[in-house]
Amino acid sequence: MQAVKGKATRIERRLWAMLAGLHIRGWRKNATDLPGAPDVVFDNLRIAIFVDGCFWHGCPICQRPLPKTRQEYWQGKIERNIQRAQRYNQQLQQAGWRVLRFWEHEILREPHRVRRRLKRTLRQAR
Repeated sequence: MQAVKGKATRIERRLWAMLAGLHIRGWRKNATDLPGAPDVVFDNLRIAIFVDGCFWHGCPICQRPLPKTRQEYWQGKIERNIQRAQRYNQQLQQAGWRVLRFWEHEILREPHRVRRRLKRTLRQAR
């Protein structure tokens, strides 16, 4: 677990590159002043974006297998991650933020869909 990065992960860097490639401005990274420290925040539009790792957040599509050892621990860990993400969503929404969450596999394998959703959300918020 010590080797697991918390910031500037490969999928976060992909999202940041996507935003830069679309010439989208006005965002900041890893907003530690907000619940859950969203990976990207548009303060003026009140949009918070998270990228969830498929293993760590229990992606229903990828359904990555748990490690063979300590399966109860890993199952509990992932369930707690899911509950925490839901709690952060609620806290942000109650504070007037719009929350977007993308799965790791969406960023890596379906970037066109992510770009389309980003553009649509930003257009609607303006």
